[in-house]
Amino acid sequence: MNYGRRSIKFGFTLIEILVVVSVMAILSSVGFASYINFSRSQMVTQAAGKIIEDLRLTQSLAANNQKPEGDCSTLDGYSFFINKSQKTYKIEVNCSPAYGGDSIRTGSVPSNLAITGFNKIEFKVLTRGVVATPPGSLILTVSGFGGRWSKTIRIDPGGAIKLENE
Repeated sequence: MNYGRRSIKFGFTLIEILVVVSVMAILSSVGFASYINFSRSQMVTQAAGKIIEDLRLTQSLAANNQKPEGDCSTLDGYSFFINKSQKTYKIEVNCSPAYGGDSIRTGSVPSNLAITGFNKIEFKVLTRGVVATPPGSLILTVSGFGGRWSKTIRIDPGGAIKLENE
């Protein structure tokens, strides 16, 4: 007989297990929601960064008066065209007489993002300025997921390219 001594039982009660599982579920759902938000934010930031990179390429080609290979006797500048409905863009050279070459570079943004702002921006050679279509519109916005995340690309009349909403 074992009077006065208690037997020790090892293990967890059902309540303890349920509490631990509940806490883990809450932490997992909060972490997953944060990850989704971060992922969406990064998608918009990366798309805006890629557009800025290609805008700066367009600007650099014009500033350096860099003529393409082929028939381009007089270089006027380089243009950055945006097709908002297809969510694509391209860089083209502006020559006189008209240049029949392909686009310098093309790109696109993910289908779940939207682009608003100018349709075309032309960087003139030898720092003769920037011309936008429609006139005066030197702002481009990349947004997505109901407009919750957006990045604004602003080009000043002198040609400086800035990313806002950081």
